Amino acid sequence: MIDGFKKLPTATDFSKGAEGKEVVHPLKSVASTDWYQIFDQVDPFVASHDELEELWKNAPSRRAQDWLTGVMDTRRMIAVVTGIKF
Repeated sequence: MIDGFKKLPTATDFSKGAEGKEVVHPLKSVASTDWYQIFDQVDPFVASHDELEELWKNAPSRRAQDWLTGVMDTRRMIAVVTGIKF
Protein backbone atom coordinates (compact mmCIF):
# COMPACT_ATOMS: atom_id res chain seq x y z
CA MET A 1 0.00 0.00 0.00
CA ILE A 2 1.26 3.40 -0.90
CA ASP A 3 -0.70 5.47 1.63
CA GLY A 4 0.49 3.51 4.66
CA PHE A 5 -2.96 2.64 5.98
CA LYS A 6 -3.57 -0.85 7.26
CA LYS A 7 -6.00 -2.87 5.13
CA LEU A 8 -9.35 -3.30 6.88
CA PRO A 9 -10.63 -6.84 7.43
CA THR A 10 -13.42 -8.05 5.17
CA ALA A 11 -16.58 -9.90 6.18
CA THR A 12 -14.89 -13.08 4.95
CA ASP A 13 -11.95 -12.42 7.29
CA PHE A 14 -14.35 -12.06 10.22
CA SER A 15 -16.23 -15.24 9.33
CA LYS A 16 -12.99 -17.22 9.14
CA GLY A 17 -12.15 -16.07 12.66
CA ALA A 18 -15.55 -17.26 13.91
CA GLU A 19 -15.33 -20.81 12.54
CA GLY A 20 -16.06 -23.36 15.24
CA LYS A 21 -17.25 -20.72 17.70
CA GLU A 22 -20.77 -20.37 19.00
CA VAL A 23 -22.53 -17.38 17.47
CA VAL A 24 -24.73 -15.48 19.93
CA HIS A 25 -27.30 -12.88 18.94
CA PRO A 26 -26.41 -9.45 20.37
CA LEU A 27 -29.73 -9.18 22.21
CA LYS A 28 -29.53 -12.57 23.91
CA SER A 29 -27.72 -11.08 26.89
CA VAL A 30 -30.63 -8.70 27.59
CA ALA A 31 -33.46 -11.18 26.97
CA SER A 32 -34.35 -11.39 30.66
CA THR A 33 -34.73 -7.62 31.15
CA ASP A 34 -37.86 -5.49 31.32
CA TRP A 35 -36.49 -3.53 28.36
CA TYR A 36 -36.51 -6.67 26.22
CA GLN A 37 -40.14 -7.35 27.11
CA ILE A 38 -41.00 -3.94 25.62
CA PHE A 39 -38.63 -4.45 22.67
CA ASP A 40 -40.25 -7.80 21.93
CA GLN A 41 -43.57 -6.04 21.32
CA VAL A 42 -42.04 -3.75 18.65
CA ASP A 43 -40.90 -4.72 15.16
CA PRO A 44 -37.72 -2.65 14.70
CA PHE A 45 -37.99 -2.88 10.93
CA VAL A 46 -41.37 -1.09 10.81
CA ALA A 47 -41.39 0.90 14.09
CA SER A 48 -41.31 4.69 13.98
CA HIS A 49 -38.07 6.59 14.42
CA ASP A 50 -39.30 7.90 17.79
CA GLU A 51 -40.04 4.38 19.07
CA LEU A 52 -36.60 3.14 18.09
CA GLU A 53 -34.89 6.19 19.54
CA GLU A 54 -36.70 5.64 22.85
CA LEU A 55 -35.63 1.99 22.88
CA TRP A 56 -32.07 3.05 22.07
CA LYS A 57 -31.97 5.59 24.92
CA ASN A 58 -33.23 3.01 27.42
CA ALA A 59 -31.23 0.01 26.17
CA PRO A 60 -29.68 -1.93 29.07
CA SER A 61 -26.31 -2.44 27.35
CA ARG A 62 -24.01 -0.92 24.78
CA ARG A 63 -24.36 -4.04 22.66
CA ALA A 64 -28.16 -3.61 22.49
CA GLN A 65 -27.66 0.06 21.59
CA ASP A 66 -25.20 -0.90 18.85
CA TRP A 67 -27.65 -3.43 17.40
CA LEU A 68 -30.41 -0.81 17.31
CA THR A 69 -28.01 1.72 15.78
CA GLY A 70 -27.41 -0.72 12.93
CA VAL A 71 -31.13 -1.14 12.35
CA MET A 72 -31.72 2.61 12.47
CA ASP A 73 -28.85 3.29 10.05
CA THR A 74 -30.24 0.72 7.63
CA ARG A 75 -33.70 2.28 7.89
CA ARG A 76 -32.18 5.73 7.20
CA MET A 77 -30.38 4.47 4.10
CA ILE A 78 -33.57 2.87 2.80
CA ALA A 79 -35.46 6.12 3.45
CA VAL A 80 -32.89 8.12 1.51
CA VAL A 81 -32.97 5.78 -1.49
CA THR A 82 -36.74 5.22 -1.60
CA GLY A 83 -38.03 8.51 -0.26
CA ILE A 84 -40.16 6.64 2.30
CA LYS A 85 -40.20 8.61 5.57
CA PHE A 86 -38.46 7.08 8.55
